[in-house]
Amino acid sequence: MSAASATACAPGKVNLYFAVGDVQPNGYHPVASLYAAVSLYEEVTVAVSDEPGFSVSVEIPEESVLAQMERAGDFDRSSIPLDARNLAVKAVQAVLDAQGIELGEKGLSIHIVKNVPVAGGMAGGSADAAAALKATNRCVVEAGWASKALTDDELRDLGAELGADVPFCLMGGLAIGYGTGTELTPLDVPADTQPLHLTMILSTQGLSTPAVFAELDAGRAEGRYPAPGELEVPQALIEALIDSSPSKDLAAITRHIRNDLQAPAITLQPALADVLNQQQGADAHAFVSGSGPTVAVLRAEGRYNSQTPQSKKYIAELKILDRNLV
Repeated sequence: MSAASATACAPGKVNLYFAVGDVQPNGYHPVASLYAAVSLYEEVTVAVSDEPGFSVSVEIPEESVLAQMERAGDFDRSSIPLDARNLAVKAVQAVLDAQGIELGEKGLSIHIVKNVPVAGGMAGGSADAAAALKATNRCVVEAGWASKALTDDELRDLGAELGADVPFCLMGGLAIGYGTGTELTPLDVPADTQPLHLTMILSTQGLSTPAVFAELDAGRAEGRYPAPGELEVPQALIEALIDSSPSKDLAAITRHIRNDLQAPAITLQPALADVLNQQQGADAHAFVSGSGPTVAVLRAEGRYNSQTPQSKKYIAELKILDRNLV
């Protein structure tokens, strides 16, 4: 009899709207976010093992952007922790704890197939955690270690403790997030909604998310960045996104796109401003994804075709608002 195992996928994301409030006494910032799942997935397989504890392995598909970066020496897979620092491991442990399971003489192997770029503002680590939550939830029932699986709500609660983006990666699709981003309201995407094309231009120079938030706080205190506005995702943006017209009105969407972390990200990495300027056009809108340094270029149709040097190195061609997405 083969050992119990389960495999699950979770998508990366892009924030089409990210308004950030003032830092709170607990160190967190309230946000208003519009999440969209992208057509790039993390896959995690969790299997019962005769070896006690956890074992972690990582696979990078040959055709992925990460593999391109690795072959060029711009990414080192050894930077991915294979121990308890990995969010996938924390997710597996969270399910075991919630189910009151102690491994004893048995163990669990965790195999991660990585497609989402690391430190690219696309929630790759959170997608790992989301996929690991789902896979472990099924695996422990198959193994007979739990009589029933945790509910979707229970998984989302566990995910919120692991990271602000994990609940959305569990959900996928399109959703509004408030609070720290974990208070989610899913949005229905009608069947006839036309997908949007999204080009992600990856940087080999990372940006620390805490450092970007710290720069935002310091800049606001010094008057270099605008004070927080209303933390509310515009209804006009949502309506423009789910418009089912054969050719979407890109301007109706892009006029509402907002990222309060873009300006501080540019302050910390000034070269981002040049990349953004070179990608803007009548049929394309460029913005920093999350805390950066990835630049997202949104288009209504067609593949992106740029001859600018910055865009030639590492590019991921994706879709959002595709009902086939997780």
